[in-house]
Amino acid sequence: MRIVHIVVGRANPDSLNGVSKAVHWMATSQLRLGQGVEVWGIVHSEAPRSRDYTLRQFPMTRLRVTLGRELKAAVSGLQPGTWVHFHSVFAPEFPAIAHQLSKHGIAYGITPHGGYTSGDLRKSRWKKRAYLAVREAQYVRNAAWIQAIGESEVEAIRRIAPAARVVLIPNCQEPIRLRVKAEIANSARPVFGYCGRLAAPQKGLDYLIDGFAAYKSAGGTGDLWLIGDGGDRAQLERQAVQRGVSGQVSFFGEKHGEEKLGLVASVDAFIHSSRWDGIPTACLEAAALQRPLLVSRETNLAEYVERSGSGLVLDETSAAGVARVLEHAQQLYEAGKLQQMGEKARALLEKEFRWEENARGFLKAVREAIHTV
Repeated sequence: MRIVHIVVGRANPDSLNGVSKAVHWMATSQLRLGQGVEVWGIVHSEAPRSRDYTLRQFPMTRLRVTLGRELKAAVSGLQPGTWVHFHSVFAPEFPAIAHQLSKHGIAYGITPHGGYTSGDLRKSRWKKRAYLAVREAQYVRNAAWIQAIGESEVEAIRRIAPAARVVLIPNCQEPIRLRVKAEIANSARPVFGYCGRLAAPQKGLDYLIDGFAAYKSAGGTGDLWLIGDGGDRAQLERQAVQRGVSGQVSFFGEKHGEEKLGLVASVDAFIHSSRWDGIPTACLEAAALQRPLLVSRETNLAEYVERSGSGLVLDETSAAGVARVLEHAQQLYEAGKLQQMGEKARALLEKEFRWEENARGFLKAVREAIHTV
C-alpha cells in the first residue's frame, strides 16, 4: 500500500509548528513498518530537504483554490489502492485535491491537528464558518475517517461532521538522546519553562505571565523561561514589564536542535497552560527529557499526567490556576520530589506515546477504511 501525506509546508521536524513535526514522524514511523510513504508539501518555494521517505514539493498557486500543473498531474497519476491523508484544515488546495481523488475512486482521510476545536474556530470566526459551509464541508463529509489527536478534539470534529468516523490516535514522540550539556540553572530556586509558538490566546501565555506574577507576589522564588517566538512576543514582554516580573522572565527566542533541547532539559518543570490544544508536541519533548509536566486539561494530557504521577494539572485554566500550580511545584522542588516526577514523565512517554504505536493505529484505520469504501 502506498501512503501519501499532504501538508502545507515541508514537514520540517525542527519547526515550531506541531503539524510539521507530526507529519514528519508519522511518515518516518510508517516507513519503518515497511510502508511505501511519501509526503507532498505545498510550498511557496522549493528548497532541498533530506528525508528517509520521499518528499515532493509542489509550488503554491497565487489563488490557492486552483491546483498547479505539477500537483494536478501528480494527483491524476495516483493509482487505486493509494491512501491519501490531508493534514490541517482551511487549506484551499485540499478540497480541490479531494475532488480529483473522488473522481479517480481514491479514498482519503484527514487529520485536523486541532483545527476544528472551538478555540481555533473563534479566530476569524465568521470567515471560517463561511469557508466551512461553502468550501470545506463536503470535503470533510467525504473523508473515509478523521484522526483526532486528543479526546477534546473528538467532539469538536463531530460538531463539524456528525456522521464522520473519528479515530483517536494521539501524537507521539521519538526518544531524545541529548548530546550537549543542559544550561546551568540556579539550583537555589526553581526554573519553570515553556517552549513553542508564542501564541498567547491558544497557549494561555497571558495566564502564564499573570499567574507567574501572582506566584512571585506570594513569595515564589522561581524564574520563568519562554523558548520560542511568535506574533504575541512583544505583547507578552510588555505584560511582564507591567506585572513587575521582567527581571525573572527570560525570552530566549526561537531555538532549534540541540540548543533548544538543552534549554528545555535545564528547566525544573515544564508548563503549558493552553486554553485549547491537541496534544502539544513540546510537552512530549519535555517528557522525553525527563521534565515534570504542569499542564491544563485542555492539553489533553491531564489524565495521563494524573495517572502516572508525572507532573501536576492546573485546577483551573486561569492565571490563578497557574499561580497555584507553580506554588505546588515549588514545594515539590524544595522537597526534592520534582526529579522523580520527571523520571515518571519519561516512563509515561515510553509507555503511551510511541510513534510505532501511532503508525500501527493509523495503518489499522486505513485498512479498515479501504475495505469499507
